[in-house]
Amino acid sequence: MPVFDAFDDDLADLTARAADADAGVRRVAMMELAEEVGPEAKVLLLKGLADPDAEVRAAAARALDEHDGPDVVEGLVSSLEDPEDEVRRAAAEALAAKKEPACGPLLIARAEQHPDPFVQAAALRALRELTLPDALAAALKALRNPEPEVRREGLGVIGGLKAEEAMPALIATAADEDASVRRATMSALVFVRPGGPGASTLVAGLADPHWQVREEAAISAAKIRLPEATVALIAALGDEVWQVRIKAANALGRLKAESAVPTLGELLDSEIANLRKEAAAALGEIASPAAIPALERALDDPDPDVRKLIRWALGRCQAA
Repeated sequence: MPVFDAFDDDLADLTARAADADAGVRRVAMMELAEEVGPEAKVLLLKGLADPDAEVRAAAARALDEHDGPDVVEGLVSSLEDPEDEVRRAAAEALAAKKEPACGPLLIARAEQHPDPFVQAAALRALRELTLPDALAAALKALRNPEPEVRREGLGVIGGLKAEEAMPALIATAADEDASVRRATMSALVFVRPGGPGASTLVAGLADPHWQVREEAAISAAKIRLPEATVALIAALGDEVWQVRIKAANALGRLKAESAVPTLGELLDSEIANLRKEAAAALGEIASPAAIPALERALDDPDPDVRKLIRWALGRCQAA
């Protein structure tokens, strides 16, 4: 039998099962259609978004992640209004994976005008992947939304656009009452220039009451190598949360901050192996002879991965 005939037979079987009286059979058919290509499979999945069974609709939405086209985006956007949370979430996740600029106007309209915060947030999440300048107005409007989820997604769009004109709004959201919004602000500030507007806001984030905000501030400071964050990052090496200490050590290594060498050396005695590892890596990046004594004392670390990094760091410091 020719290959195309076998393919047609498979599609015919899936078409029959997609219309089966048993919802379980229809759901499996939707899942299998994700592996099929061509307009016929896409049409079946789009029909599945209107199935009377919520699990079938959710399976169709997830499977449409593998298909492209404005009709797919329109179908998924419509499913954001489904009465069942499972379907709405599946549609939102599939939309977030799409990168079709032509669908931007549809998503922008939903982000700006739809009354449901869930739909607004899902549209903004999809827009973040598109990095469309036209989405900036919708993102800025989202920062004034009473729902934290919408404000968070708006910040994601702004961060992706690296929109300098949005800096005053970003600085304002750093004081948001919701910690998850403040954390998203620290992530969005990743395009801050050293010495520029917003730099002091990012540094201040390293002292935020919530540890995840402090962690995100350290991550952004590392990405942009923000020198004015050095003092605050050294202080963060003593943070009560070890995840913050790890990110601060990483940032100081990227900054090649020699003033951090004594404190990083102390972290080589930490009970947390990952923290010792990050401290050794940072000392290696800084490559200061001042780190040699602390590294030599740590050569017998019980963790082989830490010992490997310590030897690497020691070699760089000795060669400096």
